Amino acid sequence: MTRRRLPIRSLLAGIAVACTLAVPGMASAKSTLQVGFLDNAYASIDPVGYWADAAKLNAGFARWDVQWSEVAVTKPRNARNPADPAYFWALTDQFVLRAAAHGLQDRVMFTLWKTPTWASSTGATKARATQMPKLKDWRAFVYAVAKRYSGTYTPPGATSPLPRVKAYETWNEPNAYFAFRPQWQNGVAVSPRNYVQLLKAVRYEVGRAVPFKPTFVAGAMYKQGGRSSLTPVQFMQGLARANAKFDVLSMHPYNRVPALGIRDGANESRTNPYSISIGNFESFISAANAIFGRKYPIWITEYGLQTPAPGVVRAATAKQQATFVRQSIAKLKRLPQVERAAWFLIKDDPPRNGNWYTTGLRKSSGAKKPSFNAWQQAAAKLKRSPIK
Repeated sequence: MTRRRLPIRSLLAGIAVACTLAVPGMASAKSTLQVGFLDNAYASIDPVGYWADAAKLNAGFARWDVQWSEVAVTKPRNARNPADPAYFWALTDQFVLRAAAHGLQDRVMFTLWKTPTWASSTGATKARATQMPKLKDWRAFVYAVAKRYSGTYTPPGATSPLPRVKAYETWNEPNAYFAFRPQWQNGVAVSPRNYVQLLKAVRYEVGRAVPFKPTFVAGAMYKQGGRSSLTPVQFMQGLARANAKFDVLSMHPYNRVPALGIRDGANESRTNPYSISIGNFESFISAANAIFGRKYPIWITEYGLQTPAPGVVRAATAKQQATFVRQSIAKLKRLPQVERAAWFLIKDDPPRNGNWYTTGLRKSSGAKKPSFNAWQQAAAKLKRSPIK
């Protein structure tokens, strides 16, 4: 299938101007960067180890994936009730409780995604977790999550309310065919429009459920387009056309060529990049500012660099990963709009058939990689987080 692109000619002039204006004072800006992690598996299986490492690594926030297909394998009878017995909240409860106990109260971000089979809006028989959900079911799920973690909800049998969660990210990598479907229908890109429906529902339902002002994070974009996917620039253009409303723009700038490290992306177009990595992140910021007509705060809610292991292709060496860690943190703290950056995995996935991830700062055995100490040293130069 040939790659189909959204029309972007009308944006190029504005983006070109923004490339020179969007990131003023980059080299001298005072750092407000917070770093954190996404590692559901490590935090669930070994929470003591996870939180000890998070403290050593100066984590200022944490991302937690609330995967709807796992939280509600079967359809709840009363989906708006967080106490419905069909819901499985144990791991999420554990995470927010431990985060609050370690000083990260109000610094957990939820990413809501993955459609249960029963909630799919399409008749597709494959990859149902990536299908656009039925909006009625999505709204009910979002409300149940927000109500449970509103800071006012005491679960049955508990004696005090669960900690509140203030930041909500809608879906994960919705510009990618492997994460959100459909992307195209009859030659028209529909994923941005569908995504904005999900985003509107999150804004409405969370707003109803909580007694405070939440932070709504939108984008969570995959690094590049593809045969059936949209590039970050194309997806943002679609969001702007659909009048998306949000507080923070998020991005996942993984390398296309891991061995290039911080130099990855140097050959990309500055006005219309196909792929976004840390190496050309200024281009992403410039494009976003031009497309949306304003400078949103930007959170990198996932990035990392694979290291060698059996079955892992296109990996960087352990030494290259450590260098990338130092250089990426140093670069990001010079970009004023970038407020947060979450590394994907403190600890590698255990080996298994198929895809597994070796982006961790520790091996799956628990042994530290050189990147663990590199992260400690680089993060120590940032503002100290309240984690303990």
